Formats: sequence, C-alpha cells, structure tokens
Amino acid sequence: MMNTNTMPRTQELTEISHKTSEISNATHRNSWAEENQRRESIRVLGKIIELDEWLDWRIKRGQRGAAINSALSLLSYIINNVFFGSNNVVLFALFVVFAIGASASVLLLYYKNVSFVIVRRLLKEVNVVMILVLSILNFTINCVVPYSSFSPINGFIYIVFVSLFLSSDAIKKKSRKFILIAGFFFALGTLYLIYERIFTGTEVGVILFKYSDNYVFHKRSIKRSCFVQIFLFSLNGLWIMFKDKKMEMMMFATGNIYRETGTASKYVEDTQHSMQMRRETADSRV
Repeated sequence: MMNTNTMPRTQELTEISHKTSEISNATHRNSWAEENQRRESIRVLGKIIELDEWLDWRIKRGQRGAAINSALSLLSYIINNVFFGSNNVVLFALFVVFAIGASASVLLLYYKNVSFVIVRRLLKEVNVVMILVLSILNFTINCVVPYSSFSPINGFIYIVFVSLFLSSDAIKKKSRKFILIAGFFFALGTLYLIYERIFTGTEVGVILFKYSDNYVFHKRSIKRSCFVQIFLFSLNGLWIMFKDKKMEMMMFATGNIYRETGTASKYVEDTQHSMQMRRETADSRV
C-alpha cells in the first residue's frame, strides 16, 4: 500500500535545492556585510573605530579642495611678495580666500574623522609643542612690529596651516597622496619664508627690541630662526611620511609609534591607549 505522507522524489529534490540556495544567499549576504563592516572601520591605537557612511564622500571632496586651495594660496602669496612687496590688495585678498577655502576643506575632511586620543598624544611630543610655540611667536612678532598692514593676518594663517598639518596625524582615514601633498606645501612654504629672510631685503634693519646699545634684536634674524627651527623640528615627521608607504606610523610621535597599537611595536598594544580608544568610540555612538 502506498504511503500518502511520502513526498515525491522530484519535489523533495526541489525543496532541498531551494534550501541550499537560501543558505548560500544568506552566507553571501553575511560575508558581504562583514566585508562592508571591515571597509567602514579602522584600527587606531589598538582599537577598532567605526566610520560613518558619508566619510568617503567627505574625504574625496575635502582632500581635493584642500590641495587645490593650498596650492593657489601659496602661489598668490609668493607672487605678492616677489613682485609687489606684499602690498597688492587683490593678491592678498585671493590669498586669504584660498586659505579659508583650504581650511574649510580640511575641516570637512576632519569631520567625524579625528581621533582625539592621538591629538592628546601629539600635544605631549616636544617637537609638536615647539612647532606650535614658534608659530605663535611668529604671529606675535607680526602683531607687535608688522611689516605691512597684512602681517598679522599672514601670521595667523600660518598658525592655522601649521596646526592643521600637525593634526593630520590624528586623521583616522586619509590618502597617502594627500598627506604627501600637504607635507610638500608645508615644507615649500616654510622654506620660502626662510629664503625671504636670507636672500631678499625683507625686514632688513627692522629692530624688534633692544637693551642698551649692546643688545639689539632684529626682527629679520629672529623670524628666520623661528622658521628654520620649525622646519628642522618637522623634518622627522616629513621623513616618516615619505618612507611609511602603508601609513602605519605616527608622523610626529618620537620613537616610531604605530598608529594601530600606540607603541613602538606593531604587535604590542598600549593598554591605556586601548582603554581611551574604547571610551572615545563609546562617546561617539551617543
């Protein structure tokens, strides 16, 4: 007698095929989700940090805008200094506009893409602190004894560019090409400021202050020393930026610190930094 509960062979095989297909599709979706999750996260100082979905768009626009505006800003500044003695109002206005555009583009790149744990780590580095102090000293000199009415603004813009360049070490996700371009413009701009105070007549004979006739401090020599020291303090970071093709190390941290672990070893994590990164990640989700 035929069992009515018995399923025909073809129907059984069809259902097995459907189930196998569903399992395969589910596995594919899970693997795709895992891969997508890996693409939207990054490991910094021993902790996986999630990145938002609009980050790639902001990185692309921010990096392009920062590179183009920085180049135009530097070009307008050099032309104004070489041919017009820093007195051309139109070129100065273009310099300020392009500088604002570059800063806005960098801030777009920084939005939800900065690790404040690394920022705090950078502020403990002697070379970073000295670069910031020297740039502030240059701004103060420009305010006290200005070369022209534009000098204080030039000094302030230089502080902004220096700060943005130093803090680029704290960017979670970035392009090596952008970092190389930023480093090139920073080095070129600083070298030009040094060149101005060695081979041209910029600020010749301007006395910053003096104590009797034996102690006279000239503005030209002091500012030249500031720019030389800024360039020398940044050389190690520029070299790491050039040779570290995988961007595994922090540029301005002494001892070749790895971004992923927070230590000088690629495989040994700093527990304190890991805890801080976990706290930072938890705060960013609130």
